[in-house]
Amino acid sequence: MAIRLRTFRDDLSTPYASFYLIDLCGAAGEGPSLTDGMLYTEAGWMRIGQTASRGRADVRVESWDADPPPAPAPWVPAGESTYLSAAGIVAIGGDEDDSSLNALVLGPPHFLYGVRAYHVPPARSSDSDFWEDPRQAHVLLRFWPLRDAFDPARHALPQRSPDGSPRPSGYVPSLDWPVLRERTAPPPQDEPEPDVTGDPYPWRALAEHRLRTGIRHALNPEGAPTHIVRRHDLTAFGEPDPGTSHRLAAPAPAIVTVLAADGDLLTVRDAAPAESARVLAVERAWPVS
Repeated sequence: MAIRLRTFRDDLSTPYASFYLIDLCGAAGEGPSLTDGMLYTEAGWMRIGQTASRGRADVRVESWDADPPPAPAPWVPAGESTYLSAAGIVAIGGDEDDSSLNALVLGPPHFLYGVRAYHVPPARSSDSDFWEDPRQAHVLLRFWPLRDAFDPARHALPQRSPDGSPRPSGYVPSLDWPVLRERTAPPPQDEPEPDVTGDPYPWRALAEHRLRTGIRHALNPEGAPTHIVRRHDLTAFGEPDPGTSHRLAAPAPAIVTVLAADGDLLTVRDAAPAESARVLAVERAWPVS
């Protein structure tokens, strides 16, 4: 039976009868353009159309470990598509720079996800002369993993000019990732909020702190021990974005998964086998001269 792993809910303005879902970090890469119902999908972003023009949208986004069951009434199916995510973490935003400070961890980066949209059709009043709530739309998006789409030859191309073509990496795609399992660790304790004295936008600093904290806990559902390293201690290709795995050179050789980044400091845990497999495949595909 499919299990709902994570969810968030937010409200944003929709002046042009649509809002967007985008990867929080990472390069979008390539992917097909797809349209179905209210979903308009590209690699790394998606536009969701709905009925409330110059109104607001009550948006709920969920990540599941497998194809989820149909949503109960009053939700009505409104489209189904796939979403190729480089980050595995998505945020929503509206037009006119109305962006949410919420984000949802779908699962691992460089995965293809299924997505099914639902909405609640506006109800007419008893005399059918007007909509009860013409300026408020209700949208539900459910995501689940379809396949591991990581390719060391494309997604881990060195920033320096590579010496020749990539070598065979032997990478074996996997769906056995910690972030795709139900949380087994106890609920995390509340963490002290940062000192925002003198910050001209304290509300944003606090919201971003809560966002980083939520992502960090979502990427570590089994409560594995964590520690702090510095960016320059990593020797791997690509940015150390949350959810990515890298080779750690110091203080001891290891492969770690990044849970959070705060300037030069990274919160990491030991990488799981599926996460380590990507790093090993990259090292085989692009060996250091």
